[in-house]
Amino acid sequence: MFATPGVRRQLAAAIICSIGCLIAGLMVGWPAPTLKKLRQPDSPVHLTPHEEAWVVNAMYYGTILSPFPSGFLINLIGRKTTLLVLAVFPTLSWILVYFSTSATMLMVARLFSGFWLGGIQTVVPLYTGEISEPHVRGIFGSFFQVSSFVGNNFSFIVAPYVTIQTMATICGFFPVLFIILFVFCPESPYYYAMKKNSKAAGKSLSWLRGDEPIMKELQTIQTSVDKELKDDETFTQKLTSIATDPANRKGFIIVETLDVMQRLCGISCMKAFSSIILPPKLGPLTTDHCTIIIGFVWMFSSLICTGLIDKAGRKPLLYASSLGIFVSMLWTGIWYYLNDNTDIDVSSFKWLPLAGFLVFGVTFSFGLGPIVKIYQGEMFPNNLKGMASALTAIIAAFASSVSTGMFPILTETIGMYANFLIFSAVGLVNFLFTYFYVIETKGKSLQEIQAELNGERPVVTQSNGDSEKAV
Repeated sequence: MFATPGVRRQLAAAIICSIGCLIAGLMVGWPAPTLKKLRQPDSPVHLTPHEEAWVVNAMYYGTILSPFPSGFLINLIGRKTTLLVLAVFPTLSWILVYFSTSATMLMVARLFSGFWLGGIQTVVPLYTGEISEPHVRGIFGSFFQVSSFVGNNFSFIVAPYVTIQTMATICGFFPVLFIILFVFCPESPYYYAMKKNSKAAGKSLSWLRGDEPIMKELQTIQTSVDKELKDDETFTQKLTSIATDPANRKGFIIVETLDVMQRLCGISCMKAFSSIILPPKLGPLTTDHCTIIIGFVWMFSSLICTGLIDKAGRKPLLYASSLGIFVSMLWTGIWYYLNDNTDIDVSSFKWLPLAGFLVFGVTFSFGLGPIVKIYQGEMFPNNLKGMASALTAIIAAFASSVSTGMFPILTETIGMYANFLIFSAVGLVNFLFTYFYVIETKGKSLQEIQAELNGERPVVTQSNGDSEKAV
């Protein structure tokens, strides 16, 4: 699979790009071990429960604000340059965390982290989708989820045992590393094609494909871009195109629905609050130990996904993922209901919530987690990629903020179990949506996917990495 020089170069670019997702994972995972520290008497900052929720959610508010500027910039200055410019925000975020002495400073820091998160959610799926060949696009697209979990785990493992300032210093190193390495990655050939710079597009594609001939693919890219791109389209016209064009509408509905289901299924809550919602002791394991175990299991299952996603296909993995979420969250919700609202003694089964989190994470990691971002990089035509990806990031951030914001409210007013029963229902809804509406994109070029969304029946090219054949 990685035998050709071109694929190895694509792999290198995708891995370097995924450092940006690792940075986001650090930010998403940071509250889980840190909120407990901020509750200690010697903490430099003391937060009320209300302020804790604001610190967690400030990142998602930042994520709502940054996608449209990012979507505008990717067509103005390029995918690569946009990511390099955005990298200033995680750097500023960790500097503010280091010097924070108030809840307001932490909220601003988290707001800056949200600017980065919203930016990479808009840009990275497009960049990896545009530089990758069809037979590896799913694998490289799944790096978003894998790297995010690596960042989560780093926070879970290191943050409990170092000061908040030391953690900020360590995390601040990664944006600098990203900038240094990503400078050497190529710009997307699709961006150059949009700018009518065929020489630069050919140079970028030549680097990405190694020794393989590029003229036919370059011509296909340019023809596709010329067909889809309308330089004089206004924002309103693009929005109208999404609403009225059947292909654009279907692609947008698929991506947005899967993204909302991903956020409402509970992943944001479990990452942010796992250390304070799991049973306090499970034999010799503390909640910090359980959080670390959860992080590693989730990460390794996402690594397994990279080998499955271009073999099994997107839809079968989404089916399995949805059912796993439905079942695991159902039994977790039942345990919390029996433990908190009845006289039934379930203390001998207090391992069930941890087991539920583990099964949830495994099934989430090989389906609903990574595949949403892969679809985001596949479904939109060139003239709508920036705006549609920006809308996707905003809707996802809003769904995350709703999920994390409602979690403490539902816990207080109804009970912890209500959250998990909702997560379970989301898994079932996602299964049905996938079955009736989602299309399979395994092995298809970006042009073939657009043709299928338009109701055409293209000749699908299946690639095994060495040769291609029409089917």
